[in-house]
Amino acid sequence: MYLIKNDYKKQIQDVNLNQIISSDDTILSSAQLTAQSECLSYLRQKYDTSKEFTDTKIWSYSTAYVPHDRVYLDADAYSPTSTYALNALTLFGGNVYRCTTAVTVAETFTLSKWSLIGPQYTIYYAVYPAPLFNYKKIYAVGDIVYYGDRKYTCRQATTLPTHSTQIQYGTIAALPQGNVFPDDPVYGAKYWTAASAYTVPAGTALSNATYWTKADNRDQQMVTYMIDITLFHIHSRIAQRSAAKDRQIYAGCAVADSGGTGGDNGGTAAAAA
Repeated sequence: MYLIKNDYKKQIQDVNLNQIISSDDTILSSAQLTAQSECLSYLRQKYDTSKEFTDTKIWSYSTAYVPHDRVYLDADAYSPTSTYALNALTLFGGNVYRCTTAVTVAETFTLSKWSLIGPQYTIYYAVYPAPLFNYKKIYAVGDIVYYGDRKYTCRQATTLPTHSTQIQYGTIAALPQGNVFPDDPVYGAKYWTAASAYTVPAGTALSNATYWTKADNRDQQMVTYMIDITLFHIHSRIAQRSAAKDRQIYAGCAVADSGGTGGDNGGTAAAAA
């Protein structure tokens, strides 16, 4: 899911959210997917949305990740009646910990056997190992870029057209590109040397700044729109008369502004616009 439940705290209290979804997270998940589809319907014609609308996953110590992957800290609450394997995660006192000494006999939480990772719901994303390839940029031999799933080293510098060549094309838009995409099946290997596929190795600590950044790489305006549209839809579970005001607020289309008309679709469109 693009959103996590903690995102909603900015716009609705937990008790109110759980009330309108009857404490059933599947209802929230379904509404989120609907909201995401609506946002995509406005954007996919002009934009590559695949990089923005990615899942926000619970971080796992044993999982390898790729650049731009987004994770957050969460785990089951510590249980004094359970045992824990090495590297298991648990939640205690609002923080997520990793087991550094296996708990083979059930016991109360012993700090010396756990390593603090960070507060629950903290978001991180995997950083790119090199600047992203930009077909408009001028590259020199030896420059390193990231494209697709790997790093590339420039073997042949960007070809710049001469002035006499440029004037023959009439417009700037008609000029041929000076760069070849690294994965071009015909000329890519001539201009770029590819490294092996790049991943963040499993077991890499989130504190390792070479691989991770503690920040949210989602567009925050899009996060807000998604929350608004999701809340708009799940409020339809409430009696229409009592929910009307709240639904209009979350849709970003107040009754006073719409004259009390427009319906669900009109309000959703207004929120996504």
